Amino acid sequence: MAQCNDLFILFDANIALKSEKKQSLRTSRNAIRKKIQDHFAQTLKASKPKFWGQGSYMMNTTIKPIEGEYDIDDGVYLAHLAGEKEENWPAVSTVHNWILKAVDGHTTTPPVDKNTCVRVIYKNDYHVDIPIYIKVDDAEHPKLAHKTKGWVDSDPKLLTNWFNCEVTEKGLQLKRIVRYFKAWKDSKKGSDKFPSGMIFTILAANHFVEGYEDDDDAAFVATAKAIYDALNSSFSLTRPVFPEEELFDGWSEGIQTTFLSKLSTLIINGQKALEKDDKKEVADIWRKLFGDRFPEYTSPEERVDKGHAFQTSSPAIIGNHGRSS
Repeated sequence: MAQCNDLFILFDANIALKSEKKQSLRTSRNAIRKKIQDHFAQTLKASKPKFWGQGSYMMNTTIKPIEGEYDIDDGVYLAHLAGEKEENWPAVSTVHNWILKAVDGHTTTPPVDKNTCVRVIYKNDYHVDIPIYIKVDDAEHPKLAHKTKGWVDSDPKLLTNWFNCEVTEKGLQLKRIVRYFKAWKDSKKGSDKFPSGMIFTILAANHFVEGYEDDDDAAFVATAKAIYDALNSSFSLTRPVFPEEELFDGWSEGIQTTFLSKLSTLIINGQKALEKDDKKEVADIWRKLFGDRFPEYTSPEERVDKGHAFQTSSPAIIGNHGRSS
């Protein structure tokens, strides 16, 4: 079979968050943090809140979206309420308004007050989501300010730590596999429901198939097959850390069937790619699955021919071509 690990590594480089973009996002995030801290200290006369990054940015599994915006999640922890009992906490709407006022005017687009966070939108195709937490000093876990559900159990630090431990045990290939699943979703989603990035992250870690350290294509197909087998047997996934909730809650049988069909198609075509000997044909299969961000394959002969044509073509004529000096 044709070895395509090199094409997958190039693909990962195409979709992964570049260091320059990561620095730009970090700078924007830090500016928001300072604005919120200043608002608490100067306007609310309260202790400055603390922050903890969460989600794919902290796990290093963010991908460049085909359309839409980069997403950073940056949790704010209200330090001045850490000593208060929950019955003395302000209403969720109140703390959301604190953050809204703190970031208002930071960008030209007004901030958006969502159920689980306040969103700051930047022009350059990205936004920062700011979920709001309180963690009492003697409590094991923080609580999230949810606009419709009130103060709810949530501890995103645990999920980040869990995934990092999985990567330590299974290797950096796991992060690439997660990014491949996200890229597949990005190219195929349309109007159909797909698992969230967090769910794909957990599924990939739970069902990661070892033994293909130098073959990302085979590792990806094997992991996809393991995920399919598990979900086809029981379409269920529990968060691996507190709070241990069912993550496929609300998925109807029809939506489940549609996703499993798409996953099956991915696996069947991925297996065909693994069995082929012609690397160009293999690359074409993966491009149909992932879109044109997956690199094309040019054979060494074609590269030599192109280089020969360039070397033997007539040299460019340098001159003023009739123009006055």
